[in-house]
Amino acid sequence: MLTLLKRLCLALRRAVSAVVILLFAVMMVAVLVQVAGRYLFNYSIAQASEIATFSQIWLVLLGAGVALAKGQHVAIDILPARLPLPWARAALVAIALVVLSFLAVLAWGSQPLLRMGEFQTSPALRIPMKYIYLCLPVGAAYMALELLLSVMLRWNDPFPPPEPDAEEIV
Repeated sequence: MLTLLKRLCLALRRAVSAVVILLFAVMMVAVLVQVAGRYLFNYSIAQASEIATFSQIWLVLLGAGVALAKGQHVAIDILPARLPLPWARAALVAIALVVLSFLAVLAWGSQPLLRMGEFQTSPALRIPMKYIYLCLPVGAAYMALELLLSVMLRWNDPFPPPEPDAEEIV
């Protein structure tokens, strides 16, 4: 069962990472199109601006989950790292509960936006805004999943020392 769960999580991480890369590429192309339209043709392309904005919004919320999966969020853990194992585990769980509470508020608070987004369309692309607002509960759910996985994986060593980057080793 645990092996199946690990495989599913790895597949999900790969899929979300691929989506993040795709969103970044789409955002970059949209910005380049907008700049080229404005400075080469003296014409502003509103659709390119919206595509870049909406891609960035989704990129930030999914990218935060990817960063959480890789342990790349900023954390001050000097105090919990010095605690004995039972207390360090308690600190790990307490921190996770605070973050999960925030993510639950984010997901719950996005519900009125989603309902309102059913009746709104974006100005340039004319797509329903509910698809843009959907990034809030989806991003929160993905971050919550990665947070729970992080707690399970770090249970035996809740606050390990940071691993040096490849550049730091050289």
